[in-house]
Amino acid sequence: MVLDGDYVPGQDLIGDYIHRCQVYVFPRRIRVREFFVNFDPLNSGRCTRVQFGRALNTVGVKFADLEIEELADHFTESGPNVRKPQVVSYAAFCKAVDEVFATDTSLGSTLDRNSKLQEETFRMSLTSFTPNVVEDEELMDHLLHRLAALCKSRGFVWKHQFFDFDRGDSASPSRINKRRSGKCSIDQFKRFFPFKKEFTESEIDLITQRYTTEAGDSVNFQAIHNDISEVVSPEPPPFPTSDLILKPDPTEWSHQILNPVKKVQSKVVERRIRLCEYFADFDVLRKGVCTPGQLKTVFTITNLSKEINPADFDELCKTYCREDGMFVYALFCRDVDAAFSIPGLEKDPLAMTPLPDATTTAAGRRNRMTLTPHRKRAIDKLEDAIRSRISKRRILMKPMFLDMDKANRGVVTRGQFHRVMGMLGFELVPEDITLLAGYYCDRGNHNEFNYVDFIKACDPPDESEEIAMGQLNSPYQDAAPSKYFATGMKVHPLERALSSGSLVY
Repeated sequence: MVLDGDYVPGQDLIGDYIHRCQVYVFPRRIRVREFFVNFDPLNSGRCTRVQFGRALNTVGVKFADLEIEELADHFTESGPNVRKPQVVSYAAFCKAVDEVFATDTSLGSTLDRNSKLQEETFRMSLTSFTPNVVEDEELMDHLLHRLAALCKSRGFVWKHQFFDFDRGDSASPSRINKRRSGKCSIDQFKRFFPFKKEFTESEIDLITQRYTTEAGDSVNFQAIHNDISEVVSPEPPPFPTSDLILKPDPTEWSHQILNPVKKVQSKVVERRIRLCEYFADFDVLRKGVCTPGQLKTVFTITNLSKEINPADFDELCKTYCREDGMFVYALFCRDVDAAFSIPGLEKDPLAMTPLPDATTTAAGRRNRMTLTPHRKRAIDKLEDAIRSRISKRRILMKPMFLDMDKANRGVVTRGQFHRVMGMLGFELVPEDITLLAGYYCDRGNHNEFNYVDFIKACDPPDESEEIAMGQLNSPYQDAAPSKYFATGMKVHPLERALSSGSLVY
């Protein structure tokens, strides 16, 4: 009698033998056929009875000699094409065992009803462990929830903590369970319990009691993993990010009410830019107009785009655009270049034109907060107190600020300003720092403190120092002749010498 492969575990004795083999090979993903091919060089699908028993022992399934004889008798074939002693059809045996993998090539990708029933019965046999009943089920659910939350927050995979006792290659006397059985001893479970600081010994004992096997010497850690995996998502934890959430700032800044033309003008004067040359590249016919997109390109090329926000750009387009939507850059450049020259200056030859100075570019370089009169009076009062202390004790403030400003930018942070004032002996409270920052944080933010202007206001230089600095920075002049001495060091009054004509150079 030849087995056709349609067996259900428990139906007969041969079916039980096949089921035992399936239970062993399924979790290990073993293909039984690979252990028989060395005994069948002609690929006939048959081997001898001795070779059949040797192959089964090589697979690793523990069969007694009588059971191997029964399997060999069952799979023995007879016929004109069967030559002794190769009479045992291992191909039919492998086909019956491999049905657990649902890869029967003769049936394609589908299985018949008996094969599906066999697979379901087999999977139920693998997950047949039932947790023990404990007295306080509500406490047990709470412990499992805490365990799942800790595994999720710390990135723990529960079953990986006990794989050394379950999947080790080398044999060990401490291994009382089968390999890949999902179990470990009670001592091993308590020794490698990963959350000993979060759980007390009584709670660990309660978890151990619930998942102890029937023999009472092992703990099914795989069942714990399955229970907490229902809470823990199998997906990896989200990548940590830090979203920038800005607090609403009700502060009004000077740039919000500043005319965008003045803002562009200050930057053009500071960088000595000729805007007309950039617009000429887009205006071949020299009509003095361009598109708003080309205007945005010019701002990008000249690095002015970061100074012009969308509201300012819309205002410029509204002011200088014609009815057809073209931007009249000639008028815009005329208004911006007014800081360098005055239109129609040739008609007034006696007119004096001032050169651009720091006040011309201050509109673009400084962005101050709008202060109320009450805050201005409070700032003036605080500055008077600081100025009085500096004049009495002759405190030199600038070196302390330079130590904080290594890049010599002229600004320090509010924290550094507070530290410097504390080191100089000024006991300023946070409210005082906030008052001063409202006036001297002039870079468009609340953190960069302009200590240069603060020193000029609180520790102004003397008149003699200003004269000396003016003479030091004045242009070079050649030595002029003396007004009172002539050649030979003779004293001659200047008016008398000039009238007599006796002054010799």
